[in-house]
Amino acid sequence: MSAVTNNPDGSSLSNKEEYVVSVSSHKQKEASSSGFARWFQWFEPGTSPKEKKLILKLQFFILSYSMLAYFLKYLDQTNISNAYVSGMKEDLNLNGNQLSWFNTFFNIGTIVGSIPAVFLANYFRPRYFLPIMDLLWALTVLFVYKCSTANQIYVCRFFLGLFESATNPFGHVMLGSWFKSNEVLRLGNLYIIAGIIGQATSSYIQSGLQSSMEGRLGLHAYQWMFIFEACLSVPIIIYGLFVIPDYPYNTQAFYLNEWERKRAKERLEEDGRVTKKISYNLDTLKEITFSWQPYVFSIGYCLWTLTAASYMLQFFEVYLKSLKKYSISYINNFPTIISGVNLVTMLSSGYIADKMNRRWPVLMVVGCLLTVSMAILLKSHDEGVRKFGYCLTGVYGCYTPMLAGWCNISCKKSLVLRSFTIPAMIVIGTIVVTPYQQHVFPSSDAPYYEKTQGMRYAIAFTVCLLLWTSIAIPLCDYYWGNKDDAKVKKDPEYQL
Repeated sequence: MSAVTNNPDGSSLSNKEEYVVSVSSHKQKEASSSGFARWFQWFEPGTSPKEKKLILKLQFFILSYSMLAYFLKYLDQTNISNAYVSGMKEDLNLNGNQLSWFNTFFNIGTIVGSIPAVFLANYFRPRYFLPIMDLLWALTVLFVYKCSTANQIYVCRFFLGLFESATNPFGHVMLGSWFKSNEVLRLGNLYIIAGIIGQATSSYIQSGLQSSMEGRLGLHAYQWMFIFEACLSVPIIIYGLFVIPDYPYNTQAFYLNEWERKRAKERLEEDGRVTKKISYNLDTLKEITFSWQPYVFSIGYCLWTLTAASYMLQFFEVYLKSLKKYSISYINNFPTIISGVNLVTMLSSGYIADKMNRRWPVLMVVGCLLTVSMAILLKSHDEGVRKFGYCLTGVYGCYTPMLAGWCNISCKKSLVLRSFTIPAMIVIGTIVVTPYQQHVFPSSDAPYYEKTQGMRYAIAFTVCLLLWTSIAIPLCDYYWGNKDDAKVKKDPEYQL
């Protein structure tokens, strides 16, 4: 039964009738607003104050938890390289390729956990499943500070990857389950920005601990970092139990009233999104197997991982350490310029893509910049030029949210397809990059990777990524996307 609201003249409007009025107002305002002004509007023209309040609530609570959780996870991913250059290498007598193996075991955990974790979160309700995973992750982080051998760290890194495997993909699935196609890209970029902040913050926290906590209670500063991280996770776990809204079809979020819950579902239905619960059967498997999205977006994500751009902050730290003239604080802090470049790219790319309603032009520009940065690192040994090249690689970060957001839009008719494709592309990309980074970018060949010709591989895959995201995916989306829309119009089961 439709919720009823009062009109100013005393009459009543149902939700659907209210929406018709809103659409009419939207068209009038859209006609009167300039194209330039459109770029500075956060909401669609004509959105009622009541609906704006609903959207802001959802954005605040979903993004606040997702960003805090992702910030913490990315803090940990960066910590291992900070610890390596801040005394762990010497204390544990690490050598050879052990830093690469730390990444490898973490990736294996991510591979094992990502797809099952997202489907388990759907089955058990996200607001219970995700905080439990966060708790197990925090306990594992705490164990790391007690590790005294590389083998012990290998085990912990595997379980860290396993327990945080749901965080990244499920954050994007949740955004795609609550927001419309013209909202999801900029929100996805804001979500990933939390990881950039975690990446940068880790270095500064490590530097602060190096000067204030080194030797306290017989522990090194990098050990205090793991303890600090585990403690920081406790309030985030508690917060998640209260604010994760689950899905529109089963939400019990305390901050949404009855009208807002119904309107949240209607917004998605107006955008052509399916809000029904996932059913697990043979048809589900058939839908996943014969859909184009898992294959096309997985290839795109694989190419992105093979550029090795996500490892560049770690490579930059190792390069600076190899020069043997900088302090630990400088080695930890200076590479965070990469995070600054990443932040600017994130803030601009998703917003521009949403306003253009096109992803490929943005990804083409970013791909060209990334190609230039890789060419610099391949050809130049000059310290200043290489520093610039490393910093420019910071543009890489927008690919994950842009691909995940694009996938969300392409899979809007099917929650099961979204829930599978996003973690699948991350898993497949991780499977591909794990042996690749181990053999092509081994720690023993750092920082130039000349024996393995690592930077030649990086630039080749960067060019492939540029072509795939600016030509291949748009063509697939245009051809098969139109077929999907035609199918939906004919299939009464999908009528919303």
